[in-house]
Amino acid sequence: MSTLQPRNRPAQFLAYCLLLILGFALAMGSGLAFYPAFFPQYSEPFAQLFVTPGIARSTGVSLIAGLLTPAASLVSVFLFLAATQGSKLGRWISQLAAPVLAIPHAAAAFGLLVLLSPTGVISRAVASIMQWQTPPDVLFPNDSLGLAFAAGLTLKEIPFLLFVSLALLPSLDAPRRVALARTLGHTPTAAWLLSVAPALYGLIRLPVFAVIVFASSAVDVALILGPSLPPTLGVRLLEWFSSPESGARELAAAAAVLQLGVTLTALAFWILLEKCAARIYRRFAERGPFRFEDGAREAALKVCGLSLLPMALLLSFASLFALLLASLAKPWRYPALLPADWSAASWSQALTSLAAPLGNALAIALLSVALAVLVAVLFLEAIPKQAWFNRYAALLLSLPLLVPQLVFLSGFTLLFEELRIAPALGTVVVGHFFFVLPYIYLTLRTAYLSLDSRWMQLAATLGATRTQRFLRVRLPLLSSALLTATMLGAAISLSLYLPTQLLGAGRVATITTEALALVTSGERTTIGVWALLQAAVPVCFYSLALALPPVIWSQRKGMLKGL
Repeated sequence: MSTLQPRNRPAQFLAYCLLLILGFALAMGSGLAFYPAFFPQYSEPFAQLFVTPGIARSTGVSLIAGLLTPAASLVSVFLFLAATQGSKLGRWISQLAAPVLAIPHAAAAFGLLVLLSPTGVISRAVASIMQWQTPPDVLFPNDSLGLAFAAGLTLKEIPFLLFVSLALLPSLDAPRRVALARTLGHTPTAAWLLSVAPALYGLIRLPVFAVIVFASSAVDVALILGPSLPPTLGVRLLEWFSSPESGARELAAAAAVLQLGVTLTALAFWILLEKCAARIYRRFAERGPFRFEDGAREAALKVCGLSLLPMALLLSFASLFALLLASLAKPWRYPALLPADWSAASWSQALTSLAAPLGNALAIALLSVALAVLVAVLFLEAIPKQAWFNRYAALLLSLPLLVPQLVFLSGFTLLFEELRIAPALGTVVVGHFFFVLPYIYLTLRTAYLSLDSRWMQLAATLGATRTQRFLRVRLPLLSSALLTATMLGAAISLSLYLPTQLLGAGRVATITTEALALVTSGERTTIGVWALLQAAVPVCFYSLALALPPVIWSQRKGMLKGL
């Protein structure tokens, strides 16, 4: 075996050095965010933070969103999987969730704003029935409790957790588990929830933690749907960090410490909920099936499973339709259900100024993804057999997803300032690279682990060198997975707001930053245009990821395994 797979010591040395550099950069990026709060005045920034008006409400809203979002998403996904269990209906609805996964958070939030606001499409539909002449006096979205904020996050996290679950579900042999539980008297839905759900949750625990971290510190969705008086803690942190006023950076650093505390508190509450849920599950399993389980409870579980997740997808598609209506509407007076007149003037105006933001977005996405693919392939090629690497690499590389974005990025911004690196396209590419790398690494790692090593051994027996085996055997076999990872990374990069805004200092315009800049304008027509443009580009990348491999390997169906 050693003759067929000799150690590639130069590649291993390069991979280890790169791993140390990435680890040091991640540690510095996270640590420097807190530096101004502790030196030189120590407690003064914290004292100022805690007497800031509305800081308690901002903190509470962020904490509530960090707990409600994963809870609602997880319940919706598990009930749906339990109610469908691989049926044709379940597969069809899961396919509908793919476009929703491609839509950026900000674009989905814009759609909900147009759909659910007091003068939105749903309000107009109700007004046509109830004969309303004025919109309801309800502050939603932007409600003080942040429920609209949490709802917007939930609509996006449901497809994410669904596809993560579907990817890991085959490894659990769910049909056998359900069949065993059925022999004990449980109905199909209850059997899935009792036998499959606990094991599946153990596999998706890290993605759930990432959802908690993101939801408790999200900024782009909070700018659109979150409360504004006061805003969420993440929005206030961004305002203080970007403010030119004296002492604002120290106040932002103290807020970064508080934001990290909020996220850790949300994680601690979640772990406590896990323990409580485990005890409840154990009691249900030990008690056995209820007598009335065959009727009311089974029907209730199926109704919830077949309504919550499809309703979320329906709201997502309806929000896109609302954006389309808004983008083509001339003056659209309430309570008219449809605009009295239509115009494409906003589209023409937006397309004339689209070149620079679109060019920057594509350049950042392609450069960051190319760099992430090279690094991921290097790690997987050079040190795939090290047990410690397989155990901790994913956790290390996922650190930007497990630390609040704003905390990590504010520290990185300070690091670039200390190194006197001016904000530019290159600094934004570095920021995007750190957020794209975890997804690309995990996607390619799965493909590497599933690749039959006998192909490489066969090539070695035919005299192929290590380079020839990599270029002519491994890369073609992994081509579908590489294309999938590339398109996924590009779609993620195109939707990132904070890395572009902070590391570019507002000088690097992309479609996402241009769309978010319209939040306070109140011009729904322009917002609809830019939100749809923001959603269209990642969807195109997802479509290419699905469409290209069947075309490239139309004569070799076995090469499509990467998708």
